[in-house]
Amino acid sequence: MNDTKDTLPVSELRSGHTVVGATSVQLSTVTAKFRKGVVIRAPGDSDPTPNTNFVWVGGASVTADSASTGGMPIAPGESITLPFEDPSEIYVVSDAASQDVAWIGA
Repeated sequence: MNDTKDTLPVSELRSGHTVVGATSVQLSTVTAKFRKGVVIRAPGDSDPTPNTNFVWVGGASVTADSASTGGMPIAPGESITLPFEDPSEIYVVSDAASQDVAWIGA
């Protein structure tokens, strides 16, 4: 019987928030080597300060539309999990000012 757990110490947990608008920004300036990836969430109605518009997630040239450079849209209250090691390689953008993006990774 194999009792190996697929867990990490809490010291490897990192999280943060990024305020985003019409210009794409890095999800975080934290450079990490996450083994489990990154969960990204756009606050919704059940949060103290919900977003009012979509947030798009993608690479450095991500845009807030469905063009070929458009990222994955996240509606307020939704989340996405990405198998990325480094949150600084992920970019976010919105078509509205002052949208919040929460992230956590390990």
